[in-house]
Amino acid sequence: MKLQDIPARVHFVGVGGIGMSALAQYLHKCGRIVSGSDRVQSEQTKALANMGIRVYTGHNKYNVDGAELVVHTSAVHSDNVELQEAEKRRIPVILREQLLGIVFNSFSTRIAVCGTHGKTTVTAMIHNMLQRCGVSHSAFIGGLYCGNNFYFGNNVAVAEACEYNRSFLNLKPTITVCTNAEYDHPDCYESEVAVKQAFKRFIANTSSSGVAVLPHSLAKLAKGRRCVFYDTALSGEISVDQGKPYFTASYGKRLVNVRLSVAGKHNVFNALAALAVGRELKLPLELCAMSLNDFKGVERRWTEKNVGGIKVVFDYAHHPTEIACSVSTAYSIAKGRVLCVFQPHTYSRTKAFFKQFALCFAQANEVAYLPIYSAREKPIRGVDSQKLTHIAQRRKINAKYCPNFNAAAKWIKQTAKAGDVVLVLGAGDVVEMAKLL
Repeated sequence: MKLQDIPARVHFVGVGGIGMSALAQYLHKCGRIVSGSDRVQSEQTKALANMGIRVYTGHNKYNVDGAELVVHTSAVHSDNVELQEAEKRRIPVILREQLLGIVFNSFSTRIAVCGTHGKTTVTAMIHNMLQRCGVSHSAFIGGLYCGNNFYFGNNVAVAEACEYNRSFLNLKPTITVCTNAEYDHPDCYESEVAVKQAFKRFIANTSSSGVAVLPHSLAKLAKGRRCVFYDTALSGEISVDQGKPYFTASYGKRLVNVRLSVAGKHNVFNALAALAVGRELKLPLELCAMSLNDFKGVERRWTEKNVGGIKVVFDYAHHPTEIACSVSTAYSIAKGRVLCVFQPHTYSRTKAFFKQFALCFAQANEVAYLPIYSAREKPIRGVDSQKLTHIAQRRKINAKYCPNFNAAAKWIKQTAKAGDVVLVLGAGDVVEMAKLL
């Protein structure tokens, strides 16, 4: 199916998802009649409704009335009443990633950002850069940047390319950015080798005249293809001021100074990846650097709140590598202690990284584990946060178990003092704790 073949009336099952809502907005902007449904009402579904998109709360077979195409996420199973009704009525049904491929591949310049960590931030950085340089583009971001996850334009598309279920293989970029390729999603990858193979296949999707932008350590994944190794542009040491890094990038005889407004040394490499894309598009480097200087950060990616003089940071980190980066950043800026609340995400990931989910908190003063956020999964026997707490304690980490958000919020209020940094970590609904603080 090509973009012009998408019918006039499209229905989204699970429209409140961050990827689904962006596609619903795109088709709405293109003049399609769009509707959608989700289990519960959310800020995202409310925003869609305010745009004039019909959104149903709850699933009902009548929600597909009039639809000529039904789109769903892999989290929506075949027993969903709307999918069953679509099949009964012989309405075509496709996955979210298939529709993203149809939309994304219709643009002349196609920038896809993949990686186990950092892809949402880099996608948003590139969007901000294109906007600053006056380049019309559409952006599909896996988080909220300045209040939205989608921006509408022509000619250029920038999209987050997710490796889950190898969904990124639907995309055919002209510029492929790969930030890293670590083992994750044990429910669909049996090993790190399988992960690397999937990323290699995706990079091979890059057009023959295109380019792969990646760190030098991943050169083997792009063998035989034109590559730009963005990390080699770093000139000298990375400096840090109150957790926010600044650095110099060298491009031949040209030096570009960047002072980031977002915390964490890892964001230097995210910024270098975005700069490499700007160079490939022949954008003014000074403007690209300015766009990085005023980059605000994606919501839930190190989002700071002041609670009674205590810095509380909400961060999406849910992989041991990401958590260790967040804890290290907090440690570098804390005047007191680093206290962490962690909600593990999915049973399969928790099982695969039991030991690592303890060790990644080695720099923290204390950590409280919440129950596992199941997402799309059913419980696995013997995999729970109480066991995770015991593993951490055996490794001399000051850990405790909190059975719910109320207990965790109470622990924070009783324990945190001025000068401490409290990290609230996880990719599930742990952000709801903000209301309790």
